[in-house]
Amino acid sequence: MLRVEGLGRKFSGRWIFRNLNFELGAGDGLVVTGRNGSGKSTLLKVISGLLSPSEGRSQFHGDFRLDLGYAGLELALYPSLTATEHLEFSGKSRGVPSRSGEVLEEVGLGHAADKRISQMSSGMKSRLRLALAIQAQPKLLILDEPGVSLDELGKEVVERVCADQKQRGTLILATNDPAERRFATHELELAN
Repeated sequence: MLRVEGLGRKFSGRWIFRNLNFELGAGDGLVVTGRNGSGKSTLLKVISGLLSPSEGRSQFHGDFRLDLGYAGLELALYPSLTATEHLEFSGKSRGVPSRSGEVLEEVGLGHAADKRISQMSSGMKSRLRLALAIQAQPKLLILDEPGVSLDELGKEVVERVCADQKQRGTLILATNDPAERRFATHELELAN
């Protein structure tokens, strides 16, 4: 599913991480840990194709548009759109069914389907980012600090999504939350 060989990324001449090697298949869950600023988010962006590596390569065996789901803290949402409109727009852009009602229920936002993003709490926005990531039922799901800003019910949603993903495909999760580490079949600690 995913092969990483000699992967490295640097900013302003400083290596964030270097010479990473691993391979993940169906049913695997990689948990990436490390202190703030160690490169967790950067690694996930490189793997997902949002950033280019400075060296090495990340080889995903699938269609990035259809088979990869990504949710990160920095993923922008349009303030004037509703949750349903986000999923409809995303579905059209990716060429997949919007599944808006189903996916919003899955992340606990069914009651907020017609609520504009500008009226949502940070936890609701986190749930919507998760909904966008799982919309296409991806083979590879990449989640960056998914439990941040979520209440206990929201964290249960993340746990359910992670468990389901490992049944369907592969999971990569950047976290420092000990509870989320249990989804790991592999762990990678970044120290920078």
